[in-house]
Amino acid sequence: MEIRQGTIDDLTPVMEIIESGRLALQKQGLPQWQNGQGPSAESMAKMIQEGQCYLGLVDDVPVAVGCLIPGVDAVYTAITEGAWLEAGDYLSIHRFAVATSAAGKGLGRRFLSALVEESKRQGFRDIRIDTYPANLGMRRVIENCGFIYRGKVHFPIPHGERVAYQLVFPA
Repeated sequence: MEIRQGTIDDLTPVMEIIESGRLALQKQGLPQWQNGQGPSAESMAKMIQEGQCYLGLVDDVPVAVGCLIPGVDAVYTAITEGAWLEAGDYLSIHRFAVATSAAGKGLGRRFLSALVEESKRQGFRDIRIDTYPANLGMRRVIENCGFIYRGKVHFPIPHGERVAYQLVFPA
């Protein structure tokens, strides 16, 4: 799998992957990304313009999307039932999705691993990610990539509870 930064020309396939992920969550009965709470075309266009949106490609076809967002995430400052390892500046991975057409092939783990490598290339040694507590598939992907459970965070939206993970590399 290759990864690259998204361009504005990628907005249509990005949104197709996001919608595919939203439908997969809905099929599992999960409230994550439902009722207009998922990534919008406007928010993804902004991520693309800010150079934070990455695509996972198989044979030059986009099959995964994720955003690498540096800086303090306000939601992450209010972690409960645990704590972050303090490691200075960090990067958060958000808006992670794999097209259902590519599901079951280990691409989620490969894409998340590639995003971790890109984060390290950018100089970050503290990487954070979250998911809905009952999203067991994503939790497995996160844990299989070496992230450690750190506690709970809550986004200010309906069903905004999330389990938070962190991966810290030595200085």
